[in-house]
Amino acid sequence: MPAQAALLFLLGLAGTLLALALLAPHLPRRQNFAGRASPTAAGTAFLPIILVLVMLGTLGVIMDGVGFAYLLYVLAAGAAGFADDVWGGSEARGFRGHLGALVGGRVTTGLLKLVVLGGGAFVFAPVVVDGVFYAAVAAVLVAGSANLANLFDVRPGRAIKFVGLLFLVALPFASPWGALVVTLPVVGGAVGLFPFDLRGRIMLGDSGAAVLGATMGYVVIVGGPGPAWWFFLAVILGLTALAEVSSISKVIERVRFLRRFDCWGRG
Repeated sequence: MPAQAALLFLLGLAGTLLALALLAPHLPRRQNFAGRASPTAAGTAFLPIILVLVMLGTLGVIMDGVGFAYLLYVLAAGAAGFADDVWGGSEARGFRGHLGALVGGRVTTGLLKLVVLGGGAFVFAPVVVDGVFYAAVAAVLVAGSANLANLFDVRPGRAIKFVGLLFLVALPFASPWGALVVTLPVVGGAVGLFPFDLRGRIMLGDSGAAVLGATMGYVVIVGGPGPAWWFFLAVILGLTALAEVSSISKVIERVRFLRRFDCWGRG
């Protein structure tokens, strides 16, 4: 198992960096927080190695049904995020913005992404968790985590830092270890992308944030119902509601240790 874990981590690290090198010249470029034009949707670099693992999963290699379902979900989440990165506009933001656009007769790519994240989570969660009620809560946790990561992804390095922190908090409550091994390619990919994201040389975009957040949500739910579920549900729903009426950035800037953590390493 340790050898398999190391192999999956290294495959994720190398595969994601290789994909980034091949994709970066072709990705759309936008101004980042510092006003520098950077490739956006760089989180798409997660997807090739995930796709390879899905193909292996269809052959019954490496993973069980739960791990295979996780990979299918993060692949769909990343693809939906990529569509929003490339074809989405900035005129509609948040749940209210996308629903308002729908009421006005316009379907946004952001709304389609939310449908994929939410609908996919309600298909994925029952594979991991038994019982209708707990499966519904698990679906909210997974989809909410994917959306929360996107809310963090407005400053260089922030999404990987804060999602990574929540991932580490969730880790002691997750079990069994075998169910977590399948996340290591994403963890390895995140380690590879982090220096580029932190320096503002790339933007993860919705594609990368969705993959990171969905992975964190999976780690939360895989251990089964317990106090950690309700803690993370409160965090996810609270921060999502805050983002609808104010800004997560404002909270981070006002709380000293969050501000220092957010600014750490940023050039």
